[in-house]
Amino acid sequence: MQYTVPHYYKKFQCIGGKCEDTCCVGWQIMIDQNTLKKYSKVKGGFGNRLHNEINWKQGCFRQYEKRCAFLNEENLCDIYLEGGKDLFCKTCRLYPRHIEEFEGLKEISLSLSCPTAAELILGCEEAVTFLHAQNEKEEPEIPDFDYLLFTKLMDTRKLMFEILQNREKPFALRASIILALAHDLQERISRNALFQVDELLERYSQNRVWEWFEKRISSYREKEKLREVTMGNLLVILKQLETLQADWGTYISKAKKIITYPINEREGLSEVMLEQLSMYFIYTYFCGAVYDGKAYGKIKFAFASVYIIQEIARAVGVSNIYEVARYYSREIEHSDFNKNKLEVLLEDEEKFGLNSFLVLFST
Repeated sequence: MQYTVPHYYKKFQCIGGKCEDTCCVGWQIMIDQNTLKKYSKVKGGFGNRLHNEINWKQGCFRQYEKRCAFLNEENLCDIYLEGGKDLFCKTCRLYPRHIEEFEGLKEISLSLSCPTAAELILGCEEAVTFLHAQNEKEEPEIPDFDYLLFTKLMDTRKLMFEILQNREKPFALRASIILALAHDLQERISRNALFQVDELLERYSQNRVWEWFEKRISSYREKEKLREVTMGNLLVILKQLETLQADWGTYISKAKKIITYPINEREGLSEVMLEQLSMYFIYTYFCGAVYDGKAYGKIKFAFASVYIIQEIARAVGVSNIYEVARYYSREIEHSDFNKNKLEVLLEDEEKFGLNSFLVLFST
């Protein structure tokens, strides 16, 4: 089995009780079956507490005022204090690590929903690189895994990273090229013409691509009304999702109020931060298209996420970007329902087609 992680991955260290937004508050923490069996066999006083503070029917820890029953007054975990990380359930042992599994490969990332991880991701000034490792552990084969498609997705993502990290070019131009590349890749996937992908990547690797797209997005810079409509549509669909945090709706409402303000009167995120957000979402989700064939949708989701986070940060102050990114991640990434529905809603080409996104990129 091979493993891939971003270079800042090993810098992560949980800060426990010092965390400003602990993962032990506000979330239903599910317990895997193996750990439930382990907990059922713990004896003594702590075993009694486990028995009483677990909802055995639902397979999760009980909560009191949205706090995990095992989170003590010092914001430390009593399970960890009792038995160390070996007594953790799978959820608590892994978080904030996120794992995407492919045939013979696991790609591991850190989640924006964790304050410490968000600081590593958004505060990273250098271009992200990736570390690779391998062990002899054999994992079960994934049925019907399309290795040819996966190879083409990996090749495409590699080129996307090269484009995205070219800091000699403005971020908007980089993003436009990546979105168009994903659009053209999708067309070949839909036609079952993967043999044409190498030629596509060769074309997008040429220097003239930069000039061509610069001319294209420059034609959108005066379409302020279309930009407002597109951004408004992105915020509207957030209202169609399940709200998991009470403050999230307030954030969206504030962002909706400022989308009509002239773009040059609103402070935005730095180019580096936009790059790092994009790298995060593309690395985490793009190659998952091997399972549903929706490569273009994965990139639309990535850039929609980047611009939603930026727009909300503009509304509440970009100094609050870490908080906004955490809120977004909790609302969308940690809800399968919300993430899947958002991807489906973004398939509406009338509202969220290539031109609509290019208008956003032309700012």
